[in-house]
Amino acid sequence: MKLAKIALRNVFRNRRRSFLSMLAVAVAAMAMTNMFALLEGMKEDLRQNTWNYESGEVRIRNADFDRYEHLNPVHYVVPDYRALTEQLAELPEVGAISPRINVPGMAFRGEEQISTRGIGVDFDLEAEFQDLEGLVARGRLPRPGTSEAVLGAGLARELNVGIGDAATFLTQTRTRSSNAFTVDIVGIADFPMGGLNSSTYILPIEAAGRYLRMGDASSEILLKSSRAGTEALEQAVHSLLGERGVEGMAVTDWTQVSAGYDYLQMADAVYNIVALFFFVLGCTVIINTTMMTIHERVHEIGTLSAMGMRGGELIRLFFTEAAYLGIAGSLLGTLVGVAIAVPLGAIGIDFGGAMETAGMDMSNVLHPVVNIRSTLGVFVFSAVVAMAASFLPATRAARLRPVDALRK
Repeated sequence: MKLAKIALRNVFRNRRRSFLSMLAVAVAAMAMTNMFALLEGMKEDLRQNTWNYESGEVRIRNADFDRYEHLNPVHYVVPDYRALTEQLAELPEVGAISPRINVPGMAFRGEEQISTRGIGVDFDLEAEFQDLEGLVARGRLPRPGTSEAVLGAGLARELNVGIGDAATFLTQTRTRSSNAFTVDIVGIADFPMGGLNSSTYILPIEAAGRYLRMGDASSEILLKSSRAGTEALEQAVHSLLGERGVEGMAVTDWTQVSAGYDYLQMADAVYNIVALFFFVLGCTVIINTTMMTIHERVHEIGTLSAMGMRGGELIRLFFTEAAYLGIAGSLLGTLVGVAIAVPLGAIGIDFGGAMETAGMDMSNVLHPVVNIRSTLGVFVFSAVVAMAASFLPATRAARLRPVDALRK
């Protein structure tokens, strides 16, 4: 208790030096709090976009389609998808289902050829899978069974069309023949990803099936789990397909499909290294400050030693001073970091078209997410590193002989 009071008095005795030390730790903690919040936001954004627009949490698709996916082999299908969908809905591990028919193709504006991607969905099931209505910026969703469609805002601009107009697309059918079809535009959607906005339209699954001559088949079935989790959902689907004798299907979880998942796993490790680098820089200030303090307080150290304070007690004294500065700086930095990240999470950070060239299912606007676990980790780590930085200069102070210290 006595050492703690002495250490606290020493911290306040030279406020400028203490403030600079605390500020160095605070800046590092603030930077890393925001960096990890952005990374957490990127993870959540990637997960949501992959689940909603690419693969679901788990995807059922013809195994041969995966093998020749670059050729858009629409003839490799999931047969009798309606019956399979009903069977999947009975699994307790399944939280939401989205059978889909993908319509690869193109549209024309004058002589310009525009690549497009139609997504045929069952709007009743899709309402449980994702909030499509929230994507519609203008107009409404198509009615089931009609030839209506919602176009991405970028695609509507490219085609120079709007609500009430018609758009014609060219695609390849399941029988490998070409087919041109026209849809009535009833809505304009604002997809979170620029790539989707410039190429995608949504239409009823029945209409997509007619245009591609799919019969009772779909391109894929996307699933989201209940609280069971991804692994349990994947195992349950495998078991169901085996029991029903459904062969030739590939059941894949989203981490194997997403182009950005491995990148973000690597980014997580890189951010940890960057965090260490930040704190090492911050700790150089603490080490330098502590060594200056020892140099200026050599006579005081000699007096304390002459009064009976041993080397171990001197080490604890300087260590306690560093603990005060480290904890205060870490707390200040993480609080400021959270205070910055929370409003940014609500407003979002607009990266514009930068994310479109990243090759990942990432939105143009990212929302940082404050993760309690990583925030506490930053606080504890920065405080511990700051305290550890004082050990070397404190040890040097403890080695000073009282007689030599008093002479200086």
